[in-house]
Formats: sequence, structure tokens, C-alpha cells
Amino acid sequence: MTNSRMHHHQDGRPGSQAGKILPLLLAGAAALAAGILLYSQTNSIGDGSADAQARAARLSTLQDSLTTSLALPLDFKSIPPFELIDVNAEPITETVFDNKWSLVFFGYTHCPDVCPITLQVMKNVVASMQNQGLQPPQIVFVSVDPVRDSSEVMKQYISYFNDDFIGITGDAARVHEMTRSLGIVASFTANDDDPDNYIVDHTASLLLIDPQRRLRAKVSPPHEADKIIADYLAISSAPS
Repeated sequence: MTNSRMHHHQDGRPGSQAGKILPLLLAGAAALAAGILLYSQTNSIGDGSADAQARAARLSTLQDSLTTSLALPLDFKSIPPFELIDVNAEPITETVFDNKWSLVFFGYTHCPDVCPITLQVMKNVVASMQNQGLQPPQIVFVSVDPVRDSSEVMKQYISYFNDDFIGITGDAARVHEMTRSLGIVASFTANDDDPDNYIVDHTASLLLIDPQRRLRAKVSPPHEADKIIADYLAISSAPS
């Protein structure tokens, strides 16, 4: 998306939200780190087998090769069952993640900066990999603001970047169930002067999902296409 479009999304909105977004992102990262630590502690009890040690060694070796991603154990988290709708208002479920790698971003179409920038990077990731003759992961954009993000709004927004990107929206409670299960944080800030123009601070990380719907990595900002591609290729080709 061009700079003019990015500035267009900022028109009429409050100034920089950095002071609010940073604590939220840190809280989200801390929550995920705590989850990983709890997972590791729970699963290491009584599991000193050679197989467990080999898995841990492979994960450590993989992590050492990554520049912007946090590699996760194979059974850390999976995409939960869900029933939402796509940009054509058709039903969409967790099966959209079957048999393919996916990069998932949670955001909203009224986002003044993080979302358009990230989706532009995702556009660059796909274009760069295709130019190299590589199969890119599918890109999935899930709205954390389904009240304003109807299917029609999502479709128009995604078309700025790539018509092949998958957009997911739907019932707010069901979206919340999905985000909560994956450790995605979204915090709504009211706008007293313009109630319909509220801000949503949200997790800025990408989630890398494997063909078995397993969460394999958290890709932290700032997002750069070349680094994301390198990490994706390392993770997707690593032995299980």
C-alpha cells in the first residue's frame, strides 16, 4: 500500500498511540513467555527420556538460527475450533489452516499504523518468495474489531494488499474466544468526541501455523520481509 493510503488511515484519528501500545505489547509478550515457561516446566517433570532431550535440542538449534522469531514446541498450542465468516460472508472454520503453512496477523481495518504496515510487509513476503520460485505461506488477517469490520469492509481493505489474503471476521464473542486461546491481546480505547472512531491496541506479532494447525513460532516486530522469509524457511524445513 502506498504512503498516501497509510496517511489516509491516520486522518482524523488521535496522535501516536506508542505510549499505550508498548505496555500492551510487552504484556502480551510476557504472557506468552510465561505460558512457554509453564509449558516447559509442566512437561519436563518426569520426562527425562532421550526422545524429550532430542526434541529440546532440536528446538534450541532451530532457535539459534532465527533472527526475528520465537520457535515453539510442536505441542505448545494449536488453532482452536472456530466458526466465523470470510470476506465473502461465507462460513470459515479452523480447516482453512489444514495442509498448508500460514502466517496469521490479528488487527483491524481502522488501525492507523501497525496493521497497514504489517500487511504491506506480508505483501512483500509473498511477492519476494514467488519471485524466487518459492511457495509462500498463506496470509490470514483476523479482525479483532468485528463490530466495524464487516465482510465487505474486510474485503475492500485486504484488496489494497493482495486479493489472495484470507480475511476472517464474525461474531465478536467467537473472535474473542479465538484470540484468548492463542494469547492475542486487544484493548479498546474509547473516543469521547467520536464514539465510532475508537482505537484498538493489539498484539503486533505474527503467528506461524503449520499444516497440522500447530502454533510453531511467534514472529516479533519490527517486521522485515527478508528476515521473516529466512525464519519461515528455517522453521518449515526443520526436522520435527
